[in-house]
Amino acid sequence: MLPIRDENPKPPGYRPYVNYTLIAINIVVFFWEIAVTHQVWEFTNQRAENLFLSYGTIPSVITNGFIDHNYSIVSSILSSMFLHAGLLHIGGNMLFLWIFGDNIEYKFGRAKYLSLYIFWGLIAGFVHVLSDPSSQVPALGASGAISGVLGAYLILFPNAKVVTFIFLGFFARLTRISAKWYLPFWFVFQNVLPAFVGSSGSGVAFFAHIGGFLIGLVSGFIYKKTHSSEFSYGTRYGWKGST
Repeated sequence: MLPIRDENPKPPGYRPYVNYTLIAINIVVFFWEIAVTHQVWEFTNQRAENLFLSYGTIPSVITNGFIDHNYSIVSSILSSMFLHAGLLHIGGNMLFLWIFGDNIEYKFGRAKYLSLYIFWGLIAGFVHVLSDPSSQVPALGASGAISGVLGAYLILFPNAKVVTFIFLGFFARLTRISAKWYLPFWFVFQNVLPAFVGSSGSGVAFFAHIGGFLIGLVSGFIYKKTHSSEFSYGTRYGWKGST
């Protein structure tokens, strides 16, 4: 299932500048990767390997750094959050961030959204390291932080509609699915089942997605608990996108 957009309007004139900036930074870094690797579709050559080894999240290096009290751990996870392995990788991540991130920025506020985005990415990176601490394969991408965005979105906007392409063999259908159905489906069938049933050779850091999504859920619960009057007011007046 490929999301196209969500039906979750924000106040007229509101601009999610932090979300725009995060997308822009990822794209600028991607063009830098192209310049370094001389590749576009997929970064697979020696230049790319050297780049990812230098700036990706490598669990064995993180583990050794923790043992040796090397405090570059956070910076290595941060740098990996803005690297991508190719055009499809960054395209998919930025599509999800574009669709779901703006409403989360509006709900939390710009400064808090930026802080949480980085926090979600760091937690996702640590969960990935814990899932396979001896791995020497660098992990990279914004998907851990974006998974946090999706987790928070599920709690804060469960009734928002996600306009989605559903592919059935040679046929595709455009449909509207509530976030409370779409996001759990994405979480279970594209992350939990592959992580535990077996897609180890896919190169996807499923546990980073799982960790990011779960901490996003917790963040959404905390926000909803501490802003209960806001949600009861929205429900009363039929603002389904907010509940």
